[in-house]
Amino acid sequence: MSSQPMVLEDEFAGRDARGLKPDSDSINSEQAERMKYVKMLFVGIPIIGQVFAWTTYLVCGQVFGQQKLYDKKFEFVKEYQLGYVFLALWILSVARIAVVINANAARAPARVDRPDQQVYKVMAASGPLADAPFVMMANTGPQGRFNRAQRALYNMDENLPVVLANTIAVASIFGPVVIGLVLLIAVGRIFFAVKYTESLNARGKGFMLCMLGEKW
Repeated sequence: MSSQPMVLEDEFAGRDARGLKPDSDSINSEQAERMKYVKMLFVGIPIIGQVFAWTTYLVCGQVFGQQKLYDKKFEFVKEYQLGYVFLALWILSVARIAVVINANAARAPARVDRPDQQVYKVMAASGPLADAPFVMMANTGPQGRFNRAQRALYNMDENLPVVLANTIAVASIFGPVVIGLVLLIAVGRIFFAVKYTESLNARGKGFMLCMLGEKW
């Protein structure tokens, strides 16, 4: 057995009597939260992604002598109208981001903290259960670690179809460059999962790594 003393976690810290985050002036409205994520996911991250993408293209093309090969591939894409494949992938990616923003905007006024993705209620119109606490995920102890580990897995699964499609598209033009991006995503996802399992607030660095690779 471990010699380290067991740290007792407070299951109800930061929650009100019904299991939600306490209501306060710091809780954003749905519109304010929507604008926050619009700026992040439609402005900030795409700008960073474009800077990295163009830098990669110019360095590989001009420094590593890949420009003629890139030109041939772009000509092939143009000749066979394959640009529509890339456009379709971009449209689907944008649609998913819009749906993510919609969900994140609704989360704030609902006062539902992560890793909870749904809120369950005992459907009693009257009686002692009418104002019963909502049913939330366990967030402490071994059960809390398990729930956060599962949430990290589901988060990867939710993004995987678009990531796989984009990986194939990128590989068709930039060849070996895609291995570096996939390694960055893989390391970020593993780091994200391990840190998320430890605690909700520790997941950020791993998430930023995988987001960087996925949006490059």
